[in-house]
Amino acid sequence: MTYPVAFGISIFVHIILGLVLFVSMEFKTPHQPQNAQNKPDKEVVHAVSVDKSALEAQVKKMEAAKAAKQAEEDKRVAELERRAQAAENSRRQNEANLQKLAEQKKAAEAEAQAAKERQIKEAKRAKELKEAAEKQAAEKRKAEDEARKAREAAQKAEAERKRKEEEARKAEEERKRKEAERLKKEQEAREKAEMQRMLEEQMAAEKAARDKQRNRQVLSEKDKYVALIRSAIQSNLYTDPSLAGTSCKLNIKLASNGFVTSVKTLSGNAQTCQAAEKAVYKTNQLPVSSDPEVTALLRDINLTVAPEN
Repeated sequence: MTYPVAFGISIFVHIILGLVLFVSMEFKTPHQPQNAQNKPDKEVVHAVSVDKSALEAQVKKMEAAKAAKQAEEDKRVAELERRAQAAENSRRQNEANLQKLAEQKKAAEAEAQAAKERQIKEAKRAKELKEAAEKQAAEKRKAEDEARKAREAAQKAEAERKRKEEEARKAEEERKRKEAERLKKEQEAREKAEMQRMLEEQMAAEKAARDKQRNRQVLSEKDKYVALIRSAIQSNLYTDPSLAGTSCKLNIKLASNGFVTSVKTLSGNAQTCQAAEKAVYKTNQLPVSSDPEVTALLRDINLTVAPEN
């Protein structure tokens, strides 16, 4: 409460007290009985005088009461003024406190705003750092992945190179083995061929010797049977003595059992040849060997016959 307000309240209280005193005073003329009109004026004066003394006493009493009330009111007003001053001081202190609080609030708001801005900046910075870290991590993962792929590719290429080298080595070994086997087989074949050739030569020589021996035997046997055939024909050959010294060369074909199948004159005296053909047919079955080789040589023979003297 301010001082002007307290002063106004004090004035209002005094006015109220004045009104109370005014109302409490008796301004009416005292009630006179009907016989008062008959009293002398002296008594009227005395009554008025008594009323004034009472009034003065009453006024003094009221003034004393008023002074007491005034003192009390002054005291109360002083208390009110003290309280008002205290309230004013409190208000001022509160205003100071409020101003201080406002300043503190403003400072706090500024600090909060600054903190918020710092937080936003820090969040932005953290986001940027996070994004940079994620980007760096992604680049690192990409680099590691590329490095891993490069290592895998290198390992695969190395494995492929080793595989090809191993295949080439095995192929070379296989080629060498096959070449060695081929050379060995060729050598064996040459040796075998040489042995076969030597064996064949030996066998051929032996066979040639046997064939030669056999040929000699067959030819000897053939000559033998040719002589027998000539003798058989010769035994049936009848000619005139004048044909002595003539001859006839015949081609005779025989069956395997010695039967004559064909006789043909090749050359010689006509009469002798005619007589010779008759002698062959007359003989009919000529002697043949039991040896098929000899018989084969006798199946188609050329034979010369001549009349005997």
